[in-house]
Amino acid sequence: MFTVHPPHQHHRHIRDIEHTKFIRRMLLILAMLGVLLLNVSANCEVLFPMIPTDGTDEKPIHETIFTEILTDGFTGTTDCLQCHSDMGQQLLTTGHWTWEGEAVNVPGFEDQIIGKTNLLNNFCIAVPSNEGRCTQCHISSGWKDDSFDFNNVNQLDCLVCHDSSGQYKKAPTTAGAPDESVDLQMAAISVSAPTRSNCGACHYFAGGGDNVKHGDLSSALNAPAYELDVHMAAEGRNWSCQVCHTTTDHQIRGTSEIHSMDGELRCTTCHASNGIHENGVLDDHIAKVACQACHLPAFARAMPTKVEWYWDEAGQDIDPIPTDEFGMNTYDKKKGRFVYAMNVRPELMWYNHTWEKMAIGVNDTYTEEPVVLSQPLGSKDDPESKLYPFKKMIGRQPADTVNQRIVVPHLFGMAGGENPYWAKYDWDLALAEGAAYTGVPFSGTVGFVDTVMYLTVNHEIAPPSMALNCNDCHNGGIDFTALGYDADPAG
Repeated sequence: MFTVHPPHQHHRHIRDIEHTKFIRRMLLILAMLGVLLLNVSANCEVLFPMIPTDGTDEKPIHETIFTEILTDGFTGTTDCLQCHSDMGQQLLTTGHWTWEGEAVNVPGFEDQIIGKTNLLNNFCIAVPSNEGRCTQCHISSGWKDDSFDFNNVNQLDCLVCHDSSGQYKKAPTTAGAPDESVDLQMAAISVSAPTRSNCGACHYFAGGGDNVKHGDLSSALNAPAYELDVHMAAEGRNWSCQVCHTTTDHQIRGTSEIHSMDGELRCTTCHASNGIHENGVLDDHIAKVACQACHLPAFARAMPTKVEWYWDEAGQDIDPIPTDEFGMNTYDKKKGRFVYAMNVRPELMWYNHTWEKMAIGVNDTYTEEPVVLSQPLGSKDDPESKLYPFKKMIGRQPADTVNQRIVVPHLFGMAGGENPYWAKYDWDLALAEGAAYTGVPFSGTVGFVDTVMYLTVNHEIAPPSMALNCNDCHNGGIDFTALGYDADPAG
């Protein structure tokens, strides 16, 4: 049955709704003024419980703010900071912002600051002189050269982590600025806790493409099958990144493999270190074998990953571009030739949670090839070491072959000079400008050297039924002599 209200009751109901909305709006304005005048910070969710509602106004919190309070709509980070100024200050001290930290886990670098800002790799080599391209994966907007102000909280990009509209993205060549296609108002209204796709916008696409760099981090993890990752699959735990990478004041745990900024993370942070297996023989391995060594039998199980990169073949006009068995382009004029692989069995190496790293102007010279740019440290006899899985990345990259120094080439943009390689295709000019920008000596002679680096793999944890069995390692499964044993310890 329908209930028919007399006209005067209907009009009263409308007036009540409008009155509630007006009171709600005024209280929000007063709360925001209090935040601004008292120079404190509060979450919008903290402000709103004090504002009455009869259930008729179902706008999201930020939609109300950016349509009814800030009537010009979202204009940038300064709008976020009106309520969240303390969070802005928190971020200025994080590894995600500084891209560097104290090198407590890199012997020989004690009391030095290292990180993405000065470490060398065999993907796109290094950040300096190439900031305008690399910083599409930084939580800022405007880091185009070495004049960037890391104390300027207004250059934070809140939306890259907190957008849930699904349409926010950074332009690849504008120093971290959002793409022109982005509806910033839609993104600001949608803000929420980061999702896997937010984190993955940078971490999946590191190195220039989906799953290119890490091998265990691809967009397939947005909605993975149980067989791909038991922690993130809907049929498994369906965990967000933050369940493991716990966050306090924007310090995100798990970024300490290079430095100590935000806290260490290991499987045993959650899982028991003893008595976890029904089979006692398996438990006996825990003292010297990391969980991932068995439970990550292969990486790049859903998408191919780059395992070799040959910069010395760049600069050629090749048509058509060759592709491999996975449908991946294996050549790029700007970058050279690539090799991709899937279902890659990791390299097992001793690791005591310290590293050997090569940093610009510190230890960037070499005496033999392949030049090791990054590798874990440890040994069979080290009580702190366990066998961990790693991705091995092989490269051939430019170097000053007279001074035997790995030199950063100026690849992109004009911040590092007028001759970026991706515009002029001249290695002599690109290395000369990169060396000048980073302040290292350069003989003027360019050659190419073989390099290798190792990266941790910790994602794509398989179901127990897919874990390695005894014979996958013993009885010829791996070379135990390479790990320091005289023979297979199983006999």
